[in-house]
Amino acid sequence: EVNYGGRVTDDKDVRLIAAVLKGYFCPQMLEEGFRFAGLDAYYPPGNVTLDKTREYLKTLPLDEDPRIFGLHPNALITAQFNQARKFLDTVVSVQPRIASGGGGKTNEEIVADMAEDFLKKIPDPASTKNAHPETYRKTPSGGIVSVGVFHGQEFTRFEKMIKVTKASLKMLGKAITGIVLMSGDLEGMFNAFLVQKVPGNWEKVAYPCLKPLNSWVKDFIERISFMTDWLLQGPPKSFWISSFFFPQGFMTASLQVHARKTKIPIDTLEFFSNVTSIENATKVVSLPESGCNIHGLFLMGCGWDVRQNSLRESHKDILFEVMPVIWLEPLDLAEVKDRVTTKNLYQCPIYKTSERKGTLSTTGHSTNFVKFFPLNQPGLDVAHWISRGVAMLCMLDE
Repeated sequence: EVNYGGRVTDDKDVRLIAAVLKGYFCPQMLEEGFRFAGLDAYYPPGNVTLDKTREYLKTLPLDEDPRIFGLHPNALITAQFNQARKFLDTVVSVQPRIASGGGGKTNEEIVADMAEDFLKKIPDPASTKNAHPETYRKTPSGGIVSVGVFHGQEFTRFEKMIKVTKASLKMLGKAITGIVLMSGDLEGMFNAFLVQKVPGNWEKVAYPCLKPLNSWVKDFIERISFMTDWLLQGPPKSFWISSFFFPQGFMTASLQVHARKTKIPIDTLEFFSNVTSIENATKVVSLPESGCNIHGLFLMGCGWDVRQNSLRESHKDILFEVMPVIWLEPLDLAEVKDRVTTKNLYQCPIYKTSERKGTLSTTGHSTNFVKFFPLNQPGLDVAHWISRGVAMLCMLDE
C-alpha cells in the first residue's frame, strides 16, 4: 500500500503514512485558496515557473508548525522537552565523578544513602501460602482459574525483581565500605545512581520503563503493593493493567475465563473497550457481569470528554490525560468489527512506554505495543486522530 524507499510492511507505519498523506493528496488541493492544514504559509504554489517555486519555498517557516504534519500544537512542547532532556543527559554524562571540596556529601555517601533508603522501602515478597481463596480459585476440572495462573506468573517475576534489587543494593553498600570488591555491575549501579538512571542489572529483570531512578523505585513499590493486595485479598474490582509485565497475558487469561464459562471458543472472542464515567478506580463498587474493569492508562495526543464519552482535542499545554476506568466486554469478533465500522470508532494503540517501539519477543508479541482499543470519537475521519499520534500509554516518563 505504501512505498518509502521500499515497501512499508509494519501495519502501524502503513496506517500512519496513509493518514498523513491524506492531508496532502486530496481533491481539495486543486481548488483556489487551498491551504494545507488550514495554515496560510502552506499552499500549492500553482502553475508557476521554477524560479517562482524556489522563491515560495524560501518563504516557508524555518521551524515547522506541528499542525502541518497533522499534530496538535502541544507536540512542539513534547519535542522541545525531549530535546532538552537529551541535551542534559549528555551534559551529565561527561561530568567528572570526583566530588569537589566543600562541606557537601561525597558521591560514595550519596549513593550509600540512596541504597540504604531503597533497601528499606522495597518490601519483601508475600508468601503465596497466605493467598486469598479466590486468587488461585480451582476450576471444576481441578486446575487453577486462568487469571490466577496469570497472577502466579507475574508474581514470580516480581519476586525475582525484588530478590535481584535487594541483593544488589546490599552488595553495593558493602562495596562502598570496602567489604567486598566493586565489580563491573556494582560500578555500573554506582554511576547510574549518581545520574538518576536505572542500573543495567535491574533493567535485565524488569519491565520496560523510562522513569528516572527515584520515580522507578516508587512505581516498583506501587506495583508490588497491587500484586500483593491481589494475592492476599483476592481479585480487585478493577485491575491496574499498567502494573503487569505482560498485559496481553492478562487480557487473554480474562477472555479465557469468559470462554470457559460460556463454552464459546476463545478464538471467536475479542474484548471491546467501553470507557466508563468512573475516573477513580477506588470508586468501582461492583464487578461487571462479564469481562473485567481495568485502569491506569494515559491518553496522549488528545483529550477525553467524560460527558460525551468521546475523544476531543487536547487542552493547551496538557500533554497527557488519565483515562477513566475501562470495561473490557467480551464479544464475538464479528460484532467488534461491526461496531468499529458502523460507529466510525478510532482504533487507539496502547504502548507500555512513550517510545512506541519494541521488538518481537519469543511469544510473538511486541515488547512495547500491547493492543488496539476502539474508542468513540466525534464523527471525524479517523485519519485525523492517527495523524495526531493519539495513543494510550501504560506509564509516563516521569
